[in-house]
Amino acid sequence: MEEKTIHQVVQKALGKKEMVEENPSHYLIRAALAGVYIGFAVILSFKLAQPFYEQHASSTYFINALFFGIAFCLIIYGGSELFTSNTMYMTVSSLKKETTWFDTLKVWSYCYGGNVVGILFFTGMIYFTGLFQSIIPEESFLIAAAEKKMNVPTSQLFFRAILANWLVCLAVWIPMQVKEDVSKIILMLLIVFTFFLSGYEHSIANIALFSIALSSPHTALVTVEGFMHNVIPVTLGNIIGGGFFVGAVYVYLNQKKQHTPMSVKGMKPLKGPSSKTSQV
Repeated sequence: MEEKTIHQVVQKALGKKEMVEENPSHYLIRAALAGVYIGFAVILSFKLAQPFYEQHASSTYFINALFFGIAFCLIIYGGSELFTSNTMYMTVSSLKKETTWFDTLKVWSYCYGGNVVGILFFTGMIYFTGLFQSIIPEESFLIAAAEKKMNVPTSQLFFRAILANWLVCLAVWIPMQVKEDVSKIILMLLIVFTFFLSGYEHSIANIALFSIALSSPHTALVTVEGFMHNVIPVTLGNIIGGGFFVGAVYVYLNQKKQHTPMSVKGMKPLKGPSSKTSQV
């Protein structure tokens, strides 16, 4: 049913492989742009939710998640490269034997590195704006979110990460099956909203959140150790969520089966040009 979508995914994956091989600097810049776009959405989401957090409003998390999908629209329509969605692209192309698993690891490495470089660049820009340098850590929703994420048990982080990238990759997969851009954008916004509001864990978004938190006045619960405690299992979970639960599952569901003539209760089908098999 999704053969056309799989073909599109494979073609995009081949384009990523080709860019990494022929013009790696361009690919790194595109990956860095995705990190910057994630950073823009993190700032928007937490700035928007801060007044609600200060009033202890029950709608704080709803407001926080409402517009994070803008990052995804910027990434898709801005032609940038996000590691988490590439877990799906490259898994599909490698399972279809259009790329190798070495190609997959290479693209993932370039993309992840580029995303981090973009986030660090954006974090530096935010630092020099002074937007978060005068905050009171105990009253900041951004710092509170970083504290919470850095202190979740490893196993819980891993499974939250699987669910996060399952949804994020569906936010790529499902819009590919509709034609109108408005429909695509609405689908992306709704699916990313679902992932963000649910409290799942996205490695690249977390790196952006933690980098901004660490470069701003923060509490003792926000640490580099907490950063690593979160990002490692979340990255592994994201790979499984996108690569297996979206990429591998849809490749399996769209495998063409070879049909053989059925025999009638133990009788072997007759051979020859005039033989016919019974139909039920």
